[in-house]
Amino acid sequence: MSAFRRFFTGVTDTGEHVKEEHLRTRYYRGEQKKVCQEVVQFAREATDVQLVHVNENRGEVMMEYRDPLGLKHDIVVTVYAITPVQSAVDLHVALRSRFVDFGFNPKLVARVYHYLDRKLTPLERA
Repeated sequence: MSAFRRFFTGVTDTGEHVKEEHLRTRYYRGEQKKVCQEVVQFAREATDVQLVHVNENRGEVMMEYRDPLGLKHDIVVTVYAITPVQSAVDLHVALRSRFVDFGFNPKLVARVYHYLDRKLTPLERA
């Protein structure tokens, strides 16, 4: 999805086959449960992020972010087990009830990935 389309839809997805490098799936050394726990820890440490739901068996963590303008963003982090000691992380960030994203969604993706890069060992693409 292009930056222009992301801006007007209010939705940002990471994935394996996206053009922007900063929105590509990230891989980490660690089992799925440990990576999920780090994502939960991110939500607990961030003052502007609220943890909504965690399902470690499926590798999903749902959070809510309130930006400085007062708008709410829904964040779904999905952790995939690639091997028993390697995991992949993808994010889906959507602005709730609005269509124009003011650049907060890509910044949220960068924030989550930056936190995980500090806490876990990043790997090259599988």
